[in-house]
Amino acid sequence: MTTRYDSRTNGCIFQWKIENLSHCCWLREGVELVSPTFIADAFYGTKWSLRLYPMGDEEFENSIAFFLHREDDRDSDEIEVNYHLAFLSKDGTVLKGLYAKFDFKCGDGYGRQNFESQKRVFLTQRKDFLSEDALTVQCTLRKTCDTIVNFKHIYALTVFKVNRRSVLWKIDKFSTVKPGLKNKLKDNLIDLDLILNEDIFNMDVISYDDSIKYISVNISIIDSEGRKTNCGVGEFNGSKIQWTLFDRKVEYGKFDGASYYISRIPEKLMKYKNRYMPNDVLSLNIEYVYSTIANSYEIFDSGTISSKLKEEIVENGNEHYVGKEKSQNASVLIDDLKSMYTDGIFSDTKLHTPSQTFPVHRGILSARSPVFSRMFSHDMKEKNSGHVHITDLENDTVHRMLLFIYTDFLEDLQFESASKLYVAADKYEILSLKSRCSSFLKDNMCPTKACDVLILADLHQDEDLKSFVQGYILEHDDVFSLQEWKHLMENNLKLAADIMYRKIHPCNA
Repeated sequence: MTTRYDSRTNGCIFQWKIENLSHCCWLREGVELVSPTFIADAFYGTKWSLRLYPMGDEEFENSIAFFLHREDDRDSDEIEVNYHLAFLSKDGTVLKGLYAKFDFKCGDGYGRQNFESQKRVFLTQRKDFLSEDALTVQCTLRKTCDTIVNFKHIYALTVFKVNRRSVLWKIDKFSTVKPGLKNKLKDNLIDLDLILNEDIFNMDVISYDDSIKYISVNISIIDSEGRKTNCGVGEFNGSKIQWTLFDRKVEYGKFDGASYYISRIPEKLMKYKNRYMPNDVLSLNIEYVYSTIANSYEIFDSGTISSKLKEEIVENGNEHYVGKEKSQNASVLIDDLKSMYTDGIFSDTKLHTPSQTFPVHRGILSARSPVFSRMFSHDMKEKNSGHVHITDLENDTVHRMLLFIYTDFLEDLQFESASKLYVAADKYEILSLKSRCSSFLKDNMCPTKACDVLILADLHQDEDLKSFVQGYILEHDDVFSLQEWKHLMENNLKLAADIMYRKIHPCNA
């Protein structure tokens, strides 16, 4: 999608906001993000785009590369352009800028490979560059000799959507099941075929859209007490496939939709059938995540970006305008769902903390949480009694969790409440809530909180959050003089030792 040509303007400001940037697990060194194409009226209606390399390239692997690129168009002549590239803060302040002048031919791109350091953007000044996990970049174009009298303002929004699903596969009479048993998981954009051959799982992954940049699959066995044992974690990032099978990594070539070996059922599961296969039933929890891209546009003669952008979504490269009416309907739906929760209308189950009762709806909780889904789908006491007792979460945390389940919104989040909500999200496998809490903790990290978040991430086996906090501590030496660090050394010696090792031997970390 491109903007229309308007001969009345002789300057162009293109602002591009990229949301959920930290969720782009598929980004690697040398992988570029390309903005939607825009038309610069001041330059004869030529087409342009911005190119961003968040993980850098081979020459500057620790930097973010940023370029202005002229697209192929009808005018093949060279055009002399004065341009300014910039990273902006949430309020529009220029955090990093580059002024330059070049002659652009079709297909030319100019900028800087080491435009900004990854450390500043993703770690030390994350709150400035990545407020609410969104990076805003800007390009200003003008002719060399002209006095600018009329700028055309173009705003583009790219949203990396993280789609998370969780499915329970129960295999009855597992000891006598025949090889070739298949379970087909269908989504709008991908199909996952899980195949059981004796004690080996295989998987077919078929992607229906090129906009899918990343797929991950996690398979766990659920024991008789509801605890999960990991069978394998697979990642498909466009260039390779990597499975982690009980701490053993296996890599394959480029993903092309073929079948791949997943995991062999460990012998210990076969030995302890009463625990892992009660009543000869094997229960598998399959979690999969895939990332897609959506873009939107807004054009002004002047002014600032508005909420209208989020009403015009370009899904997977095909224009699809959501429109104002649909946006308003979605808002009404959210308000109605919130009323269902707060008023307890037609509730069929109750959640009990030691001091409060929350009327809820099984269908909504099951749709949002695999744990609640298992609880209400199987012959468990919660299904039969209509009561769920929660003894390890505070009233406020349960309330916030339920409000998110019903509305997908978080209200008045603070560091302490975000930490507690993170624990609840992990317990009930509400992956989108866990991700939101993790982003909040990263954005609001401070020296006095770093050790607590490190312990939290380690306890919940969150390698992404753990790695972030480790990097934060290494960049903030004042942490080592705090009482919190002393407590970490006394009570979590290995975590403290890991950080000190990384500090002494950064190349081996």
